[in-house]
Amino acid sequence: MKNALTVVAILVTLVLAGASHAGGPVTKQNGSKPVIAKFTSICAVPGYADYGLCGGSTTTFSGVSGRMNAVQSKQGVYNLDFSFAGLTPGVEYRLWSTRDAVSFAEVGRMFANESGSVTYKLQTDSPAGLGFDLNTIAGDITVVTSWWSGQKLVVNADGTLSTAV
Repeated sequence: MKNALTVVAILVTLVLAGASHAGGPVTKQNGSKPVIAKFTSICAVPGYADYGLCGGSTTTFSGVSGRMNAVQSKQGVYNLDFSFAGLTPGVEYRLWSTRDAVSFAEVGRMFANESGSVTYKLQTDSPAGLGFDLNTIAGDITVVTSWWSGQKLVVNADGTLSTAV
């Protein structure tokens, strides 16, 4: 009887421990430390000072900040959360993803709120090689980028994400 109670106690402990971890991230990556802490102004990328709205200046859009957090809630499924600030309030922006700069997929569109911020979410099971551009809808002009600055996503051996640069 004592052995049966010990087995039951061990099983209950294992079930409760498993249940407490079931809703959390699979990896150490839980969104608290950004994968991309800073997107790069397209104007600061070598060769792009005369692109779009840069006007020949490498500091255009230097006040725009962007970051990407990642949570892997299930094995092989990544929830990517993007936030950008320092944008022009009321202007519509689109976040693009790409692996090759030939084909782009729209992550989402959003008007910058009164404080000049936008957020986007993307769930993917294949993040390796992805890069991102935040563009204006009017003229489809890149403002900040991770793609053109070489910050493509890499899946590490432990399942966490980092950037190639």
